[in-house]
Amino acid sequence: MNEGRGGINWYNYQKKILIAKLLPFVKECLKERPGTLVQEDNAPAHASRYQQEIFDLWEIQKIFWPANLPDLNVIEPTWFWMKRETIKRGPIISEKALREAWIKGWKELSQERIQAWIERVYLHVQEVIKCKGDNLYQEGRKKGQSKQKLQN
Repeated sequence: MNEGRGGINWYNYQKKILIAKLLPFVKECLKERPGTLVQEDNAPAHASRYQQEIFDLWEIQKIFWPANLPDLNVIEPTWFWMKRETIKRGPIISEKALREAWIKGWKELSQERIQAWIERVYLHVQEVIKCKGDNLYQEGRKKGQSKQKLQN
């Protein structure tokens, strides 16, 4: 990993996430849902030219996602939910306890909640379209709507 720099570099992302987990998962999805695409943001580890070579080798397509677009990915409310769930009883200091808390959180995350997050993406896209390219749309919120309400 990229110790001390707050992120993961392209090589570790490719070896530990992309090849080890994401692409095999997408191949499984493609069996029942042909046309499945991958969406990633433009984090440096995702945007590396080496990643596209791997996607091409695996014959998996990515959605083109330009920089500076609102983050409409369904994973965003998931992170918020997971962080809230894992620190309910205070901060977690040990790596082992953190790993256990995250695994427990994933197991407790209901399919209904995930489906609701997926279904709301359409509404957020409509709001972005209404803004006509202006950056008024922030983190999935309509004017007067709290972030908390949208993420639950």
